[in-house]
Formats: sequence, structure tokens, C-alpha cells
Amino acid sequence: MNNYVLYALLFHVFMPTISLKKRLYFFMAFVLSAPCYAQAQTSVWGGVRNITKAASKKAKDSKHKLQDFKNHLQKWGLDTSFNRAFLLGGKLNTDGWTGCMYFVKRKNNINNVWQVSFSEIKQEKQTKQQGTNKSYPELGNPTPYVYGKINNLYTLQLGFGKEKMLLPGIMEGNLSVSLRYNAGFSLAMLKPYYLKMMNIDYSTNPAKARIIEDQYTLVDSAQFLNEKLILGAGSWSKSLNKIDYVPGAYFETALAITPGKTKTFVQIITLGCNGAIYYKLLPIMQGQKPYPYQINLFAGIGLGKRWK
Repeated sequence: MNNYVLYALLFHVFMPTISLKKRLYFFMAFVLSAPCYAQAQTSVWGGVRNITKAASKKAKDSKHKLQDFKNHLQKWGLDTSFNRAFLLGGKLNTDGWTGCMYFVKRKNNINNVWQVSFSEIKQEKQTKQQGTNKSYPELGNPTPYVYGKINNLYTLQLGFGKEKMLLPGIMEGNLSVSLRYNAGFSLAMLKPYYLKMMNIDYSTNPAKARIIEDQYTLVDSAQFLNEKLILGAGSWSKSLNKIDYVPGAYFETALAITPGKTKTFVQIITLGCNGAIYYKLLPIMQGQKPYPYQINLFAGIGLGKRWK
């Protein structure tokens, strides 16, 4: 029921019972309060309409954002601002370290990746220790060496693979994740490990000692493993002409994480595994069983540039 009609009925019913002066006061109060009540009603309904409009606008904005996000997911990686990238990087492996180069060429939403890497493979039980024999100070101070090591193992890998986007960045500059996999040729290089040994001549009095650098052999194994005769590691370049080359094949797979999508400077973090197999055993430590394969987990980083 309209509030004005209600007021009229009340006026008609109760007015005959009160004095003329009170009727006049009641009438003036009614006239003065009517506009305020009408304004209050207008304000309430206007607030409801504003809330409804705001909710409708928010829903439309959310719909546009969802559509923009879907377009972003579809178009990420199809940016034509570059189609080539070159990166230099390094990896920390569970069995050593790796230095690597990547060349990436865009092809639709899957990239072609060429990779060259050089690694040093270490046996998990090899540890450096300090020489302690100071019986002949004229030979110099003892230096660190790896006890029982018979070969340094290095690998050179050349391969080709693909990089496919798994999780694009939600917004420009956010993380994106790709799956990278490649395979190819692997060359293992066994370089004999030399030690500085004391060669003592007991035929003279007093006995004289001199330094010789020698590698492990079955014939001299007892001398090679005698800590009292070891002064330290030999020269790294001593056995470069005695490297044993062992060909094989490798496979690598990794997650490539891109912290920021820039047009020129590239930063990529890789987390993955690498495995290789060779046609013969790869001995590193004396007393440890050698295998014709190696496998490791790694974490790496790559820095480089993009261009058209």
C-alpha cells in the first residue's frame, strides 16, 4: 500500500478526536517529512541500481580477461619477433660438470635444438686427499691427489632434438616451461691419471730420492697404491698423447624453464637427466667396477641472444 494513502487514512480516522491546533501541527509535520522520505526511497533504489551495474561490469571484465588468457595460451611461442637463438651454458651433474652450447631454431610451436657439450665424469667414491710424506723435503711439499684413480673421464656430445611448450607464461614476463629432448653421438675420452711418486735409491748411503710421474698399471699397482710413496697428482697435460677414445651414443631429456620472455636476452634453467652407452668399459677408479655406460641428473643455466 502506498505510504501517502496510509497517512491520509490515519489523518481521516484520528483527526476528529484531537484539537484544531494539534491537527495543524500534524499536517505541517506530514508535509515537511514527505520529501525526505521520497528522497530516501530514491537513494536506496539508486544504490541498488549502481551495485547491479558494477556487478555486470565486473562479469564482463572477467569474461574479457578469460578470453585474453585463452588467446595468450594459443599464441605464446608463436611470437614472430625472433626465429633463432644461441646460448652458452653450464650444468652441475650428479657425477661431474658440463659446459654446453645450444642453437635453437623456431619451427611453428616446436623448436629445433642443436646441442654440443663437454663434460667431466667423476666416480662417486673418488675424493681428494693431501700427500703427507715429508721424508725428503728437497723434493718439495706434498700436494693433493685422488687416491686410487687410474683415469680421467671426459665426454664430448653432439646432438639434435626438439623443444615443445608445456606451460606458457600466464602473463608477459612470467615463467614458462618446455620439454626439451635430444640424442646423438657421444665420445668418451679416457685420459690416464698420473701421480708424482718418490723413487728411492737405497744403493747409496744415505739413500737418495727423485720424483717420477707414473700411471697405474697392473705391474706397478702396489707402488701406485702405496701412500708413503705418493707426493701428489701429476701434470694434467702429461698423458694427453695417451687418451683412449671410446665412441657411443647418448640421450637427454630436460625441463627448460624460461624466467622471462624477452626479445633479445635469454635466460633458461634446465633440469633433467643424461645417459650414454659405449662399446667398452670405462674404468675410472682402481677397485671399483667399471661400466660401459653413464647416467646422471643435472641442473643447468643458459645465457644467450635471439634474432630474426
